[in-house]
Amino acid sequence: MPGLKLIITAAILIIFLPSLALSQKDSISNASEKIFFNAKIFTADKERPYAEAVSIKDDKIVAVGNYEEVKKTVTANAMQIDLGGGFLMPGLIDSHEHAIDGGESLTRANTFDSLILSDSLAAFAEKVQADGTGMESGFLVIDGINISTWSYLDELDSIFNKGKYEEMPVLLRGSDGHTAWANKVLLEKAGVTKEYISSLETVRKYYGFNNEFEPNGFFADSAFDKINTALPDFKTDWHLAGIKAMEYNNSLGITALLDPAAGNIGNKNNKILNAYQNLAQQNELTAHVAAVVVANADTDAMTQVHALHSLQQQYKGIKDLSVIGFKIFADGVAEYPTQTASFSKPYLNKPSAGVFNFDPEKFDQFVITADKEGLLVHIHAIGDRAVTAALDGIEAARKANHNYNIPHTITHIQFALPKDFARFKKLNVLASLQLLWAYGDFTTIDILKPYIDPSIYKWQYPARSLLQAGTTICGASDWNVSSANPFEAIYIAETRLGSKGVLDSTQCMPRMEMLYAYTINAARALLMEKNIGSIESGKYADMILVDRDVPTITPEAVNNAKVVWTMFEGKLVYKAK
Repeated sequence: MPGLKLIITAAILIIFLPSLALSQKDSISNASEKIFFNAKIFTADKERPYAEAVSIKDDKIVAVGNYEEVKKTVTANAMQIDLGGGFLMPGLIDSHEHAIDGGESLTRANTFDSLILSDSLAAFAEKVQADGTGMESGFLVIDGINISTWSYLDELDSIFNKGKYEEMPVLLRGSDGHTAWANKVLLEKAGVTKEYISSLETVRKYYGFNNEFEPNGFFADSAFDKINTALPDFKTDWHLAGIKAMEYNNSLGITALLDPAAGNIGNKNNKILNAYQNLAQQNELTAHVAAVVVANADTDAMTQVHALHSLQQQYKGIKDLSVIGFKIFADGVAEYPTQTASFSKPYLNKPSAGVFNFDPEKFDQFVITADKEGLLVHIHAIGDRAVTAALDGIEAARKANHNYNIPHTITHIQFALPKDFARFKKLNVLASLQLLWAYGDFTTIDILKPYIDPSIYKWQYPARSLLQAGTTICGASDWNVSSANPFEAIYIAETRLGSKGVLDSTQCMPRMEMLYAYTINAARALLMEKNIGSIESGKYADMILVDRDVPTITPEAVNNAKVVWTMFEGKLVYKAK
């Protein structure tokens, strides 16, 4: 994409789309006062959604409105930036993104959720061995494997259990973060044998095996603990991962995010939080980060609350980093063959209704305790039963504490039933939705529809129903599970169109609601709506210039939208080349 040309005349800087000269980046960034005008400015302020001009001073927005009014709010020395009729909007916010993990994935062998098999997968494996990105202490490790791959285990066996792979351990990690596949060498190193599988009881369901208990290499969730014992210590440059995460996010217009697994409450070695801290200390943290840490609802709530408060003290005062609460896993994932999501009715191919990751009574008490202490609870829930249980826990907290101020969040919500839709608004619960996944393809049809009761399957990614019930919808990606590009997600949310058609057109989302989902609504999920999420006086000057008028163009054009530049706290942090 061509760069932006900057033409400077006297004290006036005029920007003509679609190119911005690299040499002028600093002049825009370093000017203390700026006025942006001659643009279609979407503010995300629901009372005043559009404006003619905006002024900023240093890192904050001074005024928003018509040009003549805004001009009076700054001095005559303010840099005036004519946007040439372009589209300006608030910085985008991702309410569920594993940013540092995503940055690390950019340094390793990764298929980035593309379905590649047979010769293509074999060739990719050879490439990442040759360039070293796939090798770790003699192990071949490839991340980002599309979960549809687990329906082709025979192909994996034919590639990675023959020839040189009879001696080389191979690990393929699913893009969903819940599934993986190991070849025979790695299974043997980990002690995952026929005898081991046959000896298991409750955790057997996390392994793939045949009628004779012979493992086929597939495993999920709790089985990672066993496989991980055989893996080498992965050498990660966490600072580099953070740098790449910031670059990636800023290139997509993302200036704030909620990291939903920035460590574990029981682990004192907080590599991810430390990475954010290091970025901030070196002035390289170019996004507001709200972090939650993984907790266990079945263990003592107050002990974990005390540990969380200690973390808050440890990272107190770190600019643009806040630790706001806990992440709880209610269940797993729904797709065959994993099937660990929790449903109100059994899977059609087996008597199990999935895996419930906590005792409901203990979970209720956990949420009550966390809420009373002013801590947010962010809950992973895929199946309808998991969503109901998550709402039950929050309802228990509302009744016990008589406090509706903290907008606890349920994320994913792949399936939910109509009886629960209205509860989100009633309980002030936010829905953090990854709607990039809500389209008709192999993952939403072939490996789900034959296995889930039709009365539940019909409510897959019920975004529009939740919206119509008054739910606040927050945009999210779950990167690095999938792309973090908000414009691609907005396109899918609006069309739900995939390779196998439209996934329930009644659930298509209005575009403007998706723009709010990725701005002011998502800011609420980070507990930062007073400071970010809209172009309003007093908020941080987080803004992006997009190469097209997003509210009015076709869905296909939205899908291809590009960010021209990204401004974080008044300074340019990304500019298209």
